[in-house]
Amino acid sequence: MKKREPVLVVYEDEYLLAVSKPPRVASVPATDVPEARTMLGMVGEFCRARGDENKPYLLHRIDMQTSGILLFGKYERDREKLEGILTAKDTIKKYLTLVRGIPKGTVITAKLKARTSDEKIFAQTKYRVMKIYRVLKTALSLVEAEIKTGRKHQIRQHFADIHCPVVMDQTYGDREFNTKFRTSFRLGRQFLHSALLEFTHPITGLRVRILAKLPIDLENALKRLEVSVS
Repeated sequence: MKKREPVLVVYEDEYLLAVSKPPRVASVPATDVPEARTMLGMVGEFCRARGDENKPYLLHRIDMQTSGILLFGKYERDREKLEGILTAKDTIKKYLTLVRGIPKGTVITAKLKARTSDEKIFAQTKYRVMKIYRVLKTALSLVEAEIKTGRKHQIRQHFADIHCPVVMDQTYGDREFNTKFRTSFRLGRQFLHSALLEFTHPITGLRVRILAKLPIDLENALKRLEVSVS
């Protein structure tokens, strides 16, 4: 059995706990994924192991193949106050992603399906191109993306909509290119990472800024890109 990765805490206070989720780990249980193999289960076990009496709960989710910040509430008594963090107007959510092509502009506004119905609703992704690589007879862009809404697969769908799909995205991406990229740069999952979460704490009133550095697989992919274009 594959050894479970340790829980990496990136922020904690009396009410909240944030961890950096590794790739290929589900946020919550599913029919074929028991709770013990999810971040919900792993964080719960982490808290029990250190003697905490609370039962942590997730305040949002990120895709299994996406890495980065996951925010948990500690105590049920605070749930109602904490659940609004991710939807508050002054909350900032930034991701790092590598996309194929060079996106033009700074914002993508296109309706996407709601999580619980086929209705299409407003979604907006702001972005800036940080670096451009020219490899495999194409251009790749390292992008910082900020989502002002939280639709399912929002960043992945929005960049695919403008013909700049996330590298190694198996659902919305370019499969032929992904195969070449996997072979050349040894990355086995989509290049998407939740890097920053900033918000006003609903209980203390303080401004909180949480960062999660790139995991080793994405760091190594960027290093190989640097070598290939140098």
